[in-house]
Amino acid sequence: MIILGEKHTMSTLTRRTFLRAGGATTAAITLPNLIPPHLFGAAAPSKQIHIGIIGCGRIATSMEMPGLFGLTEMARITALCDLDSKRLAHSKARVENEYNKRLGLQNHTVKTFGRYSDLLRDGGVDAVMICVPDHWHALCAIECALAGKDIWLQKPFSQTIHEGRILAEIVRRKKVVLQVGSQQRSSKQFRTACELVRNGRIGRIRRVEVGFGKDRDGGRKEEMPIPPNLDYDTWLGPTPEAYYTEDRVHNQDIAQIASRPGWIQMEPYGWGMITNCGAHHMDIVQWGLGTEETGPLKVSGTCQWLDKGLWNAHREFDLLYTYPDDIKVSVCYRYPNGVRFIGDEGWIFVSRGAAKVTASDPTTPGKTLKALDASDPRLLEAPLHANAVRLHVSDNHVKDWLLAIQNRTSPVTNAEIGHRSTSVCTLGHLCMKTGKTLAWDWRTERTDDAGANALLACPERGPFSIPKVLQAADIRVSV
Repeated sequence: MIILGEKHTMSTLTRRTFLRAGGATTAAITLPNLIPPHLFGAAAPSKQIHIGIIGCGRIATSMEMPGLFGLTEMARITALCDLDSKRLAHSKARVENEYNKRLGLQNHTVKTFGRYSDLLRDGGVDAVMICVPDHWHALCAIECALAGKDIWLQKPFSQTIHEGRILAEIVRRKKVVLQVGSQQRSSKQFRTACELVRNGRIGRIRRVEVGFGKDRDGGRKEEMPIPPNLDYDTWLGPTPEAYYTEDRVHNQDIAQIASRPGWIQMEPYGWGMITNCGAHHMDIVQWGLGTEETGPLKVSGTCQWLDKGLWNAHREFDLLYTYPDDIKVSVCYRYPNGVRFIGDEGWIFVSRGAAKVTASDPTTPGKTLKALDASDPRLLEAPLHANAVRLHVSDNHVKDWLLAIQNRTSPVTNAEIGHRSTSVCTLGHLCMKTGKTLAWDWRTERTDDAGANALLACPERGPFSIPKVLQAADIRVSV
């Protein structure tokens, strides 16, 4: 697929030509360092960045709000948006109370919106944090980019590979800064592990083992009245119409706002653990192998599906990706939660250690894992040589994004990187859905199977349509 320029047609341009021209490379979306100050607009380096948060659920309240509270000198939350008015009111009170306490204020106020389209029209918002369910990621981010807002986007980057490519290209064209919430890149142990691997510390890489927990059966199937505080039709968005039940959406008890929502393990709102935790770990695989702009050649594997309740994503999974140079990447729920790079001179294992994003995250059984481990401790101790490959240094994922906004540079997990890492996960999902071994062409972003290619995009319902949004913006898309 090709994104055509505003008010132009380029029907003769092929995707292969587009890629050769640099349209799908990280370099293509890296923003210039030197831009005249008057072009910075509201987010000029000398000005505090005003943030609007779209989605006030588990991730926003557990991670993103606290992350911003500690960076008041750089940014301030000035607007909130949610389709659930209870969550919106709860978050408004929390943000206002927190700023009043931290800054010694008495009357700090935050604007609230039920629709993000209204938030985007607010001239006081410079950038947005998107913390909505997965099926809304791409459409919401595209509209934010078209509005000229810099973006923090929770992983996975998109629900489908097709919409992910569109989003990455819109971000490139609009020159907005987008950071994907793949915060492991801002943890020292993950950067260290990837630097060691890329500099040959364990020799030639033969195999990578990736582990994370499996989802659980359950979810109540009975239809329930739609809560008056929830705009449920908009929550469904581009997905097919479906009756309301609480376990399809999120817990209505505000005291349980940090609990894991049902949609995360239910198609078509999320693909399950392969894009939930997998988006984190496969991003590290891509970083360590130096395949951030490419990807695997093939994937095979098996899975079992949730079948004892409403939830219907995969449960047990066992996938095998083949990368160039015959590197095998095995992804299985039985492995410890982390990434093990195995070379012909040893192995390096990296994980979050005892850390979890939220208390409700699934875990793998066993003892607490080391954040960084190796077959021989000396593999971790010896310094890298002077001309070693060095990776983007970030010790705070939110701060890295804010600095990128101020300086108009690329953050550590930009749009193209996020798209490619998510595509690897989605490819695994396609393998599980079709039950077939799939060859993958990262240049054309197509498999060798017609059935799998039919799933590269999903039908979009009514007004919740990326093509309609692009048409309204006079941007032409050729697929």
